[in-house]
Order: sequence, then C-alpha cells, then structure tokens
Amino acid sequence: MMHRPSVPELLKPGQSYYSLVVAVAKRAREIAQEADDNGIILTEKPVKLAVDDFAKGRYKFIESDDIGVIHDRRLMYVPSTSLEDEE
Repeated sequence: MMHRPSVPELLKPGQSYYSLVVAVAKRAREIAQEADDNGIILTEKPVKLAVDDFAKGRYKFIESDDIGVIHDRRLMYVPSTSLEDEE
C-alpha cells in the first residue's frame, strides 16, 4: 500500500490550502486530458496521480505575492525541473 501524503506534508509554511487544491485540480485535469489525447486508460484516478506529482516534487505550485487579495488569485504550477533551470 502506498503512503498517501497529508496536507501538511505537501504545504510549506505560509502556503495556502486553497492554492494546493487548485494546483492539484489543474494538474489532475492535465493528466486526464493527456491520457485522453493519447488513448491511455488510467488505472489510478487523475487526482491521486496529481497529488503524487506534488508529493514527489515533480511539480510545485507558486503563489502570487498578493494571494490574499480577493480580486486577484493567480496561481501557477510548474514542473520542478523548470524551477531548477531558472536558478
């Protein structure tokens, strides 16, 4: 049985639960769309695969500086390799 990461394991201090949920949902939709486009039948649910991607560090989410501002809740996630390339 695989370990299911808890929310505190996925969030760094100061990151919002809301942003994590949105990022996982976006990644899950992307996984489902890629599988559909390539005719692949998924054996696991896209949300579980998305959570695994974040837990294993394959994807990270970046919150905008003004995440608390209600009128502007931009959220972006990027493959962790992209983050390493920028450093």
